[in-house]
Amino acid sequence: MADVPLRVLIVEDDPMVMRLNVEYLNRLDNVSLVAQCNDVPSSLDVLEHEQVDVVLLDVYLRNRSGLEIVRHLQRGGHDTDVILITAASEMDTVRDARRLGVRDYLIKPFEFERFQVAVETCRRARHALKHISEQASQHDLDHLFQPARPLKPARSMGSDGLPKGLTAPSLTQIARAILALELESFTTESLMPTTGMSRVSVRKYLKYLAERGVLGESFHYGQVGRPSFTYRCLDLEGLRALAGGKR
Repeated sequence: MADVPLRVLIVEDDPMVMRLNVEYLNRLDNVSLVAQCNDVPSSLDVLEHEQVDVVLLDVYLRNRSGLEIVRHLQRGGHDTDVILITAASEMDTVRDARRLGVRDYLIKPFEFERFQVAVETCRRARHALKHISEQASQHDLDHLFQPARPLKPARSMGSDGLPKGLTAPSLTQIARAILALELESFTTESLMPTTGMSRVSVRKYLKYLAERGVLGESFHYGQVGRPSFTYRCLDLEGLRALAGGKR
């Protein structure tokens, strides 16, 4: 990928979703957040005065539509990709987005892996455009038009078969705490009192269980403060095995 950071503008009027977008963006390498806007006028002002490669855009922006921004970019011939991140799922909006050349479309709530694919697809296409000669090959066009695959960096493993930083006793403790809750869904915070572990530590184990398919993970908008994730058990027998100390 190019050394120049991908310059991103976030346009979102929900503070919780804005924080989630920023948090997800911070997980990606070589990305620069140009600005955070919560309405159409401030967004257009940024686009007129700053170089922006990608706009993460909501559709419902107070009393105006985020698609106004897409139309502005189209009329002005801006070399800017748009990723819609919105609750708008009606087909009229979907058709308008396709007609206006929106690069990708994410429905709220969304997960990091899908967000990552959307941003990295924009990055890969922009990088490819800069390095294609006068005559494009099929390989060049594949990089431009095929979606990127989810990126799963290799993780170093410890002697117990767990990723570095995780231990079998703590994993067992987490599994037992989840079973003790006897809830259909739960959050990171709900496990902290019974495990005595920090939010960051609990989150690492829950993420590992979600990657293994033992838990399902989704973003929760209802809490005040920092964004959090809601989990549900997908593999009860697997969780019980982990609670017994068996992987």
